[in-house]
Parts: sequence; structure tokens; C-alpha cells
Amino acid sequence: MTTNRYGQRGEELGGGEPPQSHRRRHRRRGKFLVLTSVVVVAGLVVGATTNYAGIIDKLSPGSSCGKGAESLHVVVAPEIVPAVAAAVEKMGEVCSPVDIVGEDPAITAQKGAPEALQVWIPSSRIWLDSVDPDRRVYPIHDDSLARSPLVLAAPAGVAGTPWARSGFSWATLLSGVVGGAVKLSMGDPSRDTAGLLSFVAVQAAAASPGTDAGVAQLRALALRTRLLDADASAGELLRVAAEQGGDRKALADLGMFFVLEQQLWKHNDGRDNPVLSLYASDIAVEADYPVAIAGQSTATAVQRRLLSQFIGSLRSVDTSNALVAAGFRLTGFGGPSPRVGVPTGLPLKIADPTAVADVSLGLEAAAWSRYQPERFQVLVVVDRSGSMAAPVVVGPGRTETKATLLRSFGAVAAQTFTNDTELGLWFFGTPTAKSPSTEVVVPLGPVTGTVKGETRRDVIGRKIAAYTPIPDGGTPLYKAVLDAVDYMQTKIRPDRRTIVVVLTDGRDGNSPHAMDKAQFLKQLTQNQPPVPVFSIGIGESADLDTLRAVAETTGGRAEAAQNPKDLAAAMANIFLAAAAGAK
Repeated sequence: MTTNRYGQRGEELGGGEPPQSHRRRHRRRGKFLVLTSVVVVAGLVVGATTNYAGIIDKLSPGSSCGKGAESLHVVVAPEIVPAVAAAVEKMGEVCSPVDIVGEDPAITAQKGAPEALQVWIPSSRIWLDSVDPDRRVYPIHDDSLARSPLVLAAPAGVAGTPWARSGFSWATLLSGVVGGAVKLSMGDPSRDTAGLLSFVAVQAAAASPGTDAGVAQLRALALRTRLLDADASAGELLRVAAEQGGDRKALADLGMFFVLEQQLWKHNDGRDNPVLSLYASDIAVEADYPVAIAGQSTATAVQRRLLSQFIGSLRSVDTSNALVAAGFRLTGFGGPSPRVGVPTGLPLKIADPTAVADVSLGLEAAAWSRYQPERFQVLVVVDRSGSMAAPVVVGPGRTETKATLLRSFGAVAAQTFTNDTELGLWFFGTPTAKSPSTEVVVPLGPVTGTVKGETRRDVIGRKIAAYTPIPDGGTPLYKAVLDAVDYMQTKIRPDRRTIVVVLTDGRDGNSPHAMDKAQFLKQLTQNQPPVPVFSIGIGESADLDTLRAVAETTGGRAEAAQNPKDLAAAMANIFLAAAAGAK
């Protein structure tokens, strides 16, 4: 029978001794001083740091440990501190203290790379990537210490949904949340591990095969705008779920949220109303607790010996048992009994982690965290001039018209607006000399309101999907912008942010409404109060200089989509800038 560091495969883990080279000698009783401090950033409590200063009696002078009192500094994700502290207790007689600091990985990451010897056991390698992507400072030692998959916590009031009973797929979850059928909260990915892993999975789900990166951004933002709470504390939500008890309506209002499996396992222990844990069937992400060691080249002989003793105890069977007893899964186990390394009550087999850690859509965790959906009034003004029918190169040997590209992302863009947005759609272009500069396609109103029996959101998505340019149509760009700004000035309300979004590929001209650029900008300046105009110039023919001047004048923003496939990415940037009040 094969033996590994978790014991014999096919048996429950025993309480055997650590490997011979790390066996403890006569052990003096250690003590731990627990110091807790709360870290506050910008008035928000972002984590607690707990110091477990391992005060171990030193060997007598003249021993093989030498002189000095060098210590080993170990920074650990808070939830795994008890198991690591127990490993230190079992080290036996050591030369110097082992200082264990329980600290949220986001806080450790903010401090950057250390200058001296330090062991860091964060909850995810992604936190390590943020500090040391090349692993030059923090090389990882051996396998991960433990693992805990991300699960979707479903209180009793929401656990009965048909798709939830057999688990969930991220694709179904995204569509359910965006469509309003599912209530969901997520943690802040810049501060919370469950939030970070959720964010990674959302990006991977939004970037389904064949999906343009910009469209994927819009899909991710569409979910972001629908979250009940985008800064959710899993611990607080679990506490609320416990307090609600059997109140199914209150639990349904609470919705679902993401937590680590170990956190939910610990919460459910002994409860009459456990929170259901749902596992993803398509994209699996997990906390993997790597053991990273910095500063080994500068360590003293005493520190190296102390590090060796610590790693030996950390990788021992006793520590593995302690991790499983605390609700963590182990790595590197297998054999005829899959129960080895799996806490009691958890499913034996789960999906292997999906390789999504490197997924990047240009939407960084910090931008996601800062994104604060506001109550908007948005008038979207789209160019229907004949040039929108022109083909553009979108890949080797492949062309599409600008109109086709506009249609391909329009429905996704319509889903990005929050349910409390007021939205309208205009087209501009002049098929004849007597044509007006603009056409009201969908009048401004609540996005969830109805227009002839359909929701305004659906109508706008359908109208953009059916968009066609006007053959030989002119481009009354200046007049369309002025008309849109004049109209939205009459709609300004103190409880909403009022903006105009313009999509155009050309320059003002070839219409009876053509006007001088200087006159246009002067007239735009005189319009008070200003209405910010956010513009996307599509293709090389767009008058980006004028669009930038409009943005500067009104307090908006201009984005270039020189390659029209970047159109959706430009729209995503517009949403981020508008929500942030960017100038």
C-alpha cells in the first residue's frame, strides 16, 4: 500500500509522527500570545490581523542552535491560523520564536514583497500574483497546503429553484441575475477571497468561446449592475441567514451569495437550518492556500533551521488531520478511499479547478470594486448615415460592415443598464433634404417599463439588432448632438445622472443640417446646465477631435474604436467612466 504525507491511501489519516528528519525532540511547553487589531481603510473595516507570537523557550547557551534570537515570521490567512498554530506547537524545542500573523491576504498584498525571511500562506495564488507574478520573491514550496472550492450559498428560501437543486452553471447564473430571476451578492474582489474567485469566474463565464472581449466586458458589467450587494461580507450574510431561521420569505429576499466551502461547512455545523452549498458544473474555482517563502537567500543559519523544522511540522500528518477537521480539503490524495482528505459531510468528488486565473478582459478587480451603478437617464444617439454600411477588416481575410458590428453588441449593451435606469434611443441621418436630423426610435422612459407590450430594454435591444444604415444618408452629427442635449436638459433631475451617449463613424456633413464646427461648439457651451456627452468614434473616418472637444465641453468622454471590434470595449469604458462621474 502506498504511503504519502497524508498517510496510507485507503485508510483514514492516522496520528503518525512527522517524517524522521523533522521529528520533535523533547518538547518544552510553548505559549501563544494572541494580539488582535482591526485594520481600517477609508473608514471601512477591511480585515482583522491577529498575531500568534509563538514564545518558545530557547535552547541553553552553547547548544547546536548557536547564539542570537532570530525569529521566523509566518503570515497566514485567518481561517487557517489554528492549524498552522498547532503545527508550531508540535515543533518541539526550537532556537527562536515563530511569529504567526493571521492577516487577510488583501492586506498582506498591499504591503508588497518583504525584505527579510517570511512565509506567506494566503488563501489563493492570485493574491501572490498581485505581489510577485514571476515568483522571484515568493517561490512556492511543494503542493498547496489545503483547498476549499468556491460555492454558491443558497438559504432555504431560495434553494428550491429548479436549476439550483442540481448545482448551477455560471452561464445560467449570469443570465438569471441579469434577467432578474436570481438575487445575488458578491464580495469585493480587491478585499475578499470569495469575491476575488467569483470575479475571476464571472470573467471566464462572460468570455465564452468566440465572444469578443468587449462584449464579455459588457456581460460582466451587466451582472455587476444587478448585484444586490457588491461589497458583501460572507460572514455577515451567513449570520443574517442564521438569524432568519425558517423565515423563507426573508431568506428569499437575502438571495444567494458566494463563500468558501470551508466557511459554509463551519457555519452549518450543528444548525437546524443549514445553508445549501451549490457547486458549479462548468467553471470551478477554489482557494488553494499555497506556501510561499520569501527571503531565503538572506536567512541566517538559525532561521534556515527554524524554517526546516516549521515546514516539516506543517507538512506532517497531524497538521493534515487538523486541516480536515477544520473543514479544508487536502491536495495530493487519492486511492481506493476518496474520503481521505475530505471533511465529514462534504461531497467526495468535486470538479477539478478550471484554469481561469489568468483570464483578463481589461476589467480589473479595482475597477469592478469602484464601479458604483447610479440612477441614470441615458439617451443613446446612433449614426444611421450611409457610411455605416462600409466594410471593415475584422480578421485575416474577413470583413464585416460597421452596422453588423453595431448589431452584434447592441443587445448585450442594453442589458448593462440597471433596472432603475431611464433609457431612450434615437437615430440620426438624413435620407432626403427635408428629413429631420433625428428620429425618436424608443422614447425615454424606465428601462423596465413597457412600450407597446414589451419592456423598454427588450425593445431597444431588438431595434439595435434590426439596425440598418440609410443608403446615401447624410451625417447631421452636430445638430443631433445639440438636439439630444437640449432634450435631456429638460429631463434633468437631482436624483439621477443625465447623459447622452453618441455612436458615430463619420463627420458632420452631407445634410441640410450641416453647420460650422466653431458655431456648434459655441452653441454647445451656451447650453446650461451642461449634459455630459459620451461618444464613441467608430473607425478611422470618425471625427475624434470634435468628439473629444464635445467631451471636454460637456464633462463627458470620447472613446476611439479604430478597430470596430473594439466597439463593445469602448462602450464598457463609457459605462465605467459615467458611473464614476469621470470627466
